[in-house]
Amino acid sequence: MNLRKHWFVSVLAVLLSAPSINAQSINVGGVFPTIDHSGTISNKLDYSLYYFAAFPLVNFDKPDVSKDSDFHLFYSEQALSYNVNSKFSLTGSYVYQRANVVYDNYVNENRFYVQAKYKHSIKKVNLTHRLRFDGRFVHNRFTNETPFTHRVRYLIGMDVPINEKLYFTAYEEAFFNTFENAGAVYGENWAYAALGKKLNEKNKIEAGILYVTWNIGKQSWFNQYYFQLTWISHLDFRKKKE
Repeated sequence: MNLRKHWFVSVLAVLLSAPSINAQSINVGGVFPTIDHSGTISNKLDYSLYYFAAFPLVNFDKPDVSKDSDFHLFYSEQALSYNVNSKFSLTGSYVYQRANVVYDNYVNENRFYVQAKYKHSIKKVNLTHRLRFDGRFVHNRFTNETPFTHRVRYLIGMDVPINEKLYFTAYEEAFFNTFENAGAVYGENWAYAALGKKLNEKNKIEAGILYVTWNIGKQSWFNQYYFQLTWISHLDFRKKKE
């Protein structure tokens, strides 16, 4: 099996196997609109803006029970990256996240992260490795406290050109809590597989499946399957040579 097929089969296995992990798990499906914008400031500096919203629409465990659609999550990220060289970069970011967005039990989180990213290629397959440290301030509305917690995340991703306009992309990211009394070390996982199309030099669009699972305790998981549609744009602010 070549590298491209191996990755495709591996990602699909993760996306499709989660509901069988535990009978007590929750399984929902919905849509996940995303905006991914970045810009080149200089040969060494880049910025990025990343926004998404998660809308669970279907409860797979009780499909016969009607429920209003849920605005489950809003996420906004603003980051600045330093390019050590063409393959290795360092990034710092501020993140605001709100869960249960329009409901009385909403949860606000302010977060920072620092990360290292390494990119390389194997034949036509472009690979990305990303190691990120999250520092999290999640406000508890019942105690009015905002404790500091933290975690480490590792992502491996790929994209493979299909032709001049189309490409296949996928990633797998695991989340590990690193603070005391976390309840579970392995707390979260995200997996993604999609087809992308280059619209022009500045814009792309991707459509695919995103699988998100959260450890909710007692060997149970909150499994979320989303159709993700992403608009990707990039601007280059470096001055053109005459």
